Amino acid sequence: MTAETLVLDSQALRAIVRKDRRIQVILAAARQNDRRTVVPAVVLAEVMTGGPGDAAYWHTVGRLVLTDTTPSIAARAGALRERATAVQKKKRDLTVDAIVTATAQEFAPSIVTTGNPADMTLLAPRPDVRVLAV
Repeated sequence: MTAETLVLDSQALRAIVRKDRRIQVILAAARQNDRRTVVPAVVLAEVMTGGPGDAAYWHTVGRLVLTDTTPSIAARAGALRERATAVQKKKRDLTVDAIVTATAQEFAPSIVTTGNPADMTLLAPRPDVRVLAV
């Protein structure tokens, strides 16, 4: 059986940078279970500001797998976003969350680690993609 891939959204990445205890436990368990930990590159657009605080993010993603958004992931993300917004009208754009979810589907079986489990659960209704709150 393939080990699940841990996919981080922006809130999970922020939690790592802030040394949040819960995400540290999640990462330790991932390492112990030989899980790959990936961050979709688009997540950096949500956390980086161009300021000195970006150094902590660069340091953190340097220890993780940073993944690009392929055309197939982008297309899947668009479909996920449209389906989710048809089910539940959202006040904010779900594009980055949809890309995170589509990336998780690409690497399935996977676990999306997020600070917003409701949106991710709405986007990821597949049994091979679990959602874990940070």
